[in-house]
Formats: sequence, C-alpha cells, structure tokens
Amino acid sequence: MATNGNHSRRGSSGGALGIKIALVACVLLVMAAASSPLFSRLSGPSAESDPPAQDTPPASSVDNLVPSSTAPESAPPESAPPESAAPESAQPSTPLVPRPAEDTAAGVGLGIAVPESAAVADSYFDDAVFVGNSRTEALKMYSGIPASQFYCNVGLAVDTAFTQRIVNLGGQYLTVAEALQQGSYSKVYIMLGLNELGWVYESVFAEDYGKLIDAVQQSHPDATIYVQSIIPVSHWKETSDSKGGVYTNANVIRLQKALVELCEEKGVNYVNVAEVMQDTDGCLFSEATGDGVHLTAEYCEVWMDYLRTHTVQ
Repeated sequence: MATNGNHSRRGSSGGALGIKIALVACVLLVMAAASSPLFSRLSGPSAESDPPAQDTPPASSVDNLVPSSTAPESAPPESAPPESAAPESAQPSTPLVPRPAEDTAAGVGLGIAVPESAAVADSYFDDAVFVGNSRTEALKMYSGIPASQFYCNVGLAVDTAFTQRIVNLGGQYLTVAEALQQGSYSKVYIMLGLNELGWVYESVFAEDYGKLIDAVQQSHPDATIYVQSIIPVSHWKETSDSKGGVYTNANVIRLQKALVELCEEKGVNYVNVAEVMQDTDGCLFSEATGDGVHLTAEYCEVWMDYLRTHTVQ
C-alpha cells in the first residue's frame, strides 16, 4: 500500500508539471502572436484612441518645408550660394584698365571716345587707309596690313599733309590730302599731332586738321573717319627733352583738347588709343618705347588690338 501511495503522489506531481509546461507554452504562443503584423492590424488602436508615434514632425512644423518629391536632390541650402557662383571678392574687376585721370592724354575726351566693342576680323581693315607720321610708319611695319593702305611719312604734320607729295597712287605722287580725295576706301584712320607739339597755337593745329577731315568728307561722304588720340611721351623723354620742352605731356594734353573739340564739331569718331599706352602718371609706358616717343613692335600690336576692339558698326 505504501508503494502504491508513493506512486500516486509521483503521478500527481508529474501531471502538475505537465500542466505548468502546457501553460507556459500557451503564454509563449500568445506573446508570439501579439508581435506579428497580422495581430497588430487586427487588434490595432481605434480611430478615437491616441495615434501611433510618428517619425516626422507634426504638421505645424513642416508648413514651410518643400516636399521632398519636388525639391531637387542637388539643391543647396537657401543660405549658401550655388557652387558655380564665385564670391564677390573673386569676381574680376572692371574695367581691367583703370579709368585715366582727366588731366592725362587718355583722360581727355573720355565722354566722346568710341567704346570697346567685339573684336573685328582683320578683313574689316581691307578697305581702310591709315594716315600718320613716324608712329604710323611703325604700325605699317607690324600691323600685318598691306603697306599700300598707309599714307604716312616721318615728320608728317597737319600742314605738310597738303604740301608733301609722299603718296604713290597709281604711279603718281600726291599729297596726303590729294590721295585722300582720290583713293578708294571706306574707313580712314588718322593719327597726327606728334610733330606739332611745339606749335604755339592749338587753334591753328585744329584748323589744319579740320581741313584734312573736310577733304575726306567731301570726296567720300560715306566713309567712316576715325581720329586717333595723340599718344603721350615717356617720363624720361619729357624730363630730358633736348628741344627745350617741346616733347611734353602738357603739350600732348593741350593739343588733345583741341582735337576732341574738333571731332565733336565735325561729327567724326574719336579713338582713345592713349588709353592703353600710358602709365598711372599719364606717361608712355617705359617698356613701350626705346626713345620715349616711338613704339616697339610689341606695342604696335597692342595699338592694332585696340583698333580691332574699338569700332563703330
């Protein structure tokens, strides 16, 4: 009997253990089901209960935001400039050449000077003629333009343009004034004034210069006339002038003023070549000349480049 009693207790104890294991298994099954998506959808909160937690801020804090679907992915923040925009300090300064002072050769006539324009091809000068003194002789050598298109001579002045027969036109030697009346061209470039720096009366200079312009306008009324500014002399030249102060920039400016007034009166174009020839003191660049007056080959090219980018159409 004792043996049976012990067996009964063991059996009862074993049954209780089995029930506990079964209960634990049920609990685990319920917990697993509760964590499944299906259970969540079936037993989720009702419309009246608190909404689930959100990953995005509430609507009141996104009113001013651009929807991600419409904003370009590469758009920079509003406070930062686009990568392609250079800061103001990095922008190139304009103009590249400082504006010349009014009391310099280049400063005279700024208000009427032909402005900078797109560079023209060399073919633009195919029907042009260049009139001038020894400075223009140098341009003839280094410009690349045929020598036949130059009516120039060493020492030429506005008065000798009517007396010296220096232009060979069709086998006949003519004065510059005569050649301008008979030649075939539609553009005329004139630079005179260097050999007149010692003239006492700038009014006489302007009067003779005006006669030369008249000769062109009468015979070729449709021709475009470019009167070029007088190029200054170097600092060394005007401080060591052996001719008693003739070659000075004060004289250049004096005649330049008369020339500007003449251009306004005659309605012709004033080309401010001096703008790219003078330093901050208003003197011809020392590296641009060997004698303080005439230009090197390099600066004749600078001169020609200036003419290419200062035309009227």
